[in-house]
Amino acid sequence: MRDAVIRVAVLVALGLPVLAKASPTSYQQLIEDLESLRAEHEVAGFALTLASASGMQTTAAGLADLDSGRPVTADTLFRIGSITKTFNALAVMLLVEQGFLELDTPLREIVADVQLQNPWADTAPVRVAHLLEHSSGLLDITREELDHNEPFPTLDDALAWRSDARVVQWPPGLHHVYSNANAGLVGLVIERVSGQDYVSFMTERLLRPLGMCSARLVADVSTRDRLATGYDSDGRTPIPYWHMIFAPLGAINATPREMGALLELFMRRGQVGEKRLLDADSITRMERSATTLAARKGLSYGYGTGLDQSLHEGFVWYGHGGDGDGYLSSFGYNRIADAGYFLTINAFKQAALDAMRDRVRTYLTDGLTATQPAQAQVNLDKLRPLTGTYVAVTRRFPWQSMDHTETDRLQLVLEDGALYTRTTEGRRLLIPVDTHRFRREGQTVATIAITQHRGDYYLQADFGNYRRIDKTD
Repeated sequence: MRDAVIRVAVLVALGLPVLAKASPTSYQQLIEDLESLRAEHEVAGFALTLASASGMQTTAAGLADLDSGRPVTADTLFRIGSITKTFNALAVMLLVEQGFLELDTPLREIVADVQLQNPWADTAPVRVAHLLEHSSGLLDITREELDHNEPFPTLDDALAWRSDARVVQWPPGLHHVYSNANAGLVGLVIERVSGQDYVSFMTERLLRPLGMCSARLVADVSTRDRLATGYDSDGRTPIPYWHMIFAPLGAINATPREMGALLELFMRRGQVGEKRLLDADSITRMERSATTLAARKGLSYGYGTGLDQSLHEGFVWYGHGGDGDGYLSSFGYNRIADAGYFLTINAFKQAALDAMRDRVRTYLTDGLTATQPAQAQVNLDKLRPLTGTYVAVTRRFPWQSMDHTETDRLQLVLEDGALYTRTTEGRRLLIPVDTHRFRREGQTVATIAITQHRGDYYLQADFGNYRRIDKTD
């Protein structure tokens, strides 16, 4: 039944002209490639929205529901998962611009009654920016919270249920570690500052002004009627609608057509249609990390304020991914291409989404030249103090032990006139951008920082946080 109905329809969204660069042949080939990947990975359906300064278009293909044969359209609802966190950051930036708070405001000044154990509270309080950039020192939510599928009456109730797990593990503003607990607390900040409950604020103050009139954060009748069925990793077993314990961690349901508004907002630096919703400076702030050791050392690559960065074929993409229990999504935009995308599938198949996303990114940057790789000539004597054995010092989930530090380690070594990281899998070159920022071969920007903090050396990158325990002689 899955392949009995395959409908591919190119739809002009939001009344804008079709993308100038999408000639029928090249765009048609992209869609054919995506359809081939969909069939290869046995994904029921997908939808893609592309945007540029000149226009927007949405394509939907495959089935929203295998049993009924209902096709995916541009107006089918999908669960966008953690892309909700980007909307959270937009909401906070709205409140910042309106003077209700600052990103550096300590959480305890907004939510004085929150149960949060922070041994460093006097010198390093958890701040709003730490929550948005996942540098608060909080681990992710517990297994009980992940498995909970019955909505609490309020966000306060949900956060209080396992408040004993809200223990800061290292000084806030030290390391980036992704945690859904941060999103729950961001939602509470939005509620206390705005005077509205989270769902109402997000709907009335952000989604509707964006023109996302179909978007929902609850499983009402309208949502269920239009929602694609989400399937497990076999592509066939339906996953029931999962009520995430904190709506701010990933509850938004949205249509591919209306997600074009999010792309437009970032590409036009805060403006959608004739409306300016945010200052351009707020968008710029969202794009960069500012609160970790690496960020303070000048590393701009990484997780910013509700926006992540990733590299593909030398181009830097800003955006976010989302897992909605049976749905996977990705959105991103690139400044050089002046283009963006939203891609979603209704199956828990990460390899499928990754392959499709990479094909879209390649299409959008075809014929363009990425930024020339950054490199500096650094005397080896200046790199020698960085060498030694480094071990992992962070974990994400409460049920993970720190025993992995015995195996999750690397060495920084000077060999053959260059600096390398060495692990059990071999060595990899570190190309200096300056004395403390580095990139890998094939990368165009610095992605790794090595910095000193209170007598210790730390290596921070998107693959983890490490502290030196042994200096190479």
